[in-house]
Amino acid sequence: MIAERERRQLGEAAQNLLQLYEKGQHLHLLNEVEMLSKGGALPADVLGMAALSMLESERYADAASAAREALKAAPGQAWLHHALAAAEAGQGRLEGAVEAARRAVQLMPGHPGYGASLARYLRLAGQVEAAVRTARQALLPDGSHAGALCELGLALAAAGDRSGALEQFRMAQQVGGGAPEGFLHEGALHLAAGARAEARAALHGALARRPGWAEAENLLARSLAGSGGPVAAALVHALNLGRVTVVGWGMIAFLYYLLFRLLEFIWKMWPVALPVGQVLLVATLVWLLGGLVLGRAARFTFGRGWPR
Repeated sequence: MIAERERRQLGEAAQNLLQLYEKGQHLHLLNEVEMLSKGGALPADVLGMAALSMLESERYADAASAAREALKAAPGQAWLHHALAAAEAGQGRLEGAVEAARRAVQLMPGHPGYGASLARYLRLAGQVEAAVRTARQALLPDGSHAGALCELGLALAAAGDRSGALEQFRMAQQVGGGAPEGFLHEGALHLAAGARAEARAALHGALARRPGWAEAENLLARSLAGSGGPVAAALVHALNLGRVTVVGWGMIAFLYYLLFRLLEFIWKMWPVALPVGQVLLVATLVWLLGGLVLGRAARFTFGRGWPR
């Protein structure tokens, strides 16, 4: 999210926070920012790093507030406008996202990542033709930028040009070791057209480059059961349960215990409800454990390139 030139301009504190951000240690980063705030007003780049971590935690309103505060002190920093754009989009304020992203592009017109983001927000705002033009412009400095290629493909798909979109996604797949997003978007494009076998081939390509990618796994599940409906929803539910960590299962077990105690109280008050409560407990347990087993099995098979 930060251009290389902008990285070099960060202060020492922000450089340290950037290392935490790149390691995914967002809670640690925000704790560090809180400690720094006790020493006085925070620099713009520190506030910006806080905004980036808030974005990762989906705290979009807080991220927007931090980014705006940072921009008061450093209005010429493109990455802060870029962060504000993401925060605005996260809150569904696409007009504000487009405005902020456009300002980032104006400040750093040769940065394809910022151009790609502007194209994305234009597309989401329904300005498809402008999104296509912007994505093409973003590719002028670097025609092999995977993010801009994917955004051009998505804009072309939104404009109804399926073959043009497919061409861009496949170009993105040739960048470096193959951008996984290019495979993901190709899979989604095929799935929307009902070409399930082609969708699965592309999605397996995405998973080969990014193992365990939830979005690709969920699309694979939909390719098996149709793009919608109860079967697809059940498979996605199972996949989600298969991703739950040990800590997550500890929380689920606690909630299950609370459900048991609640039903126990009801049984004492109304003994006639005992059979219904027992069925509910068993059904919930089967729903959870059955989903876990199915989800783990599905993820295992998806990771080994099946089904074709």
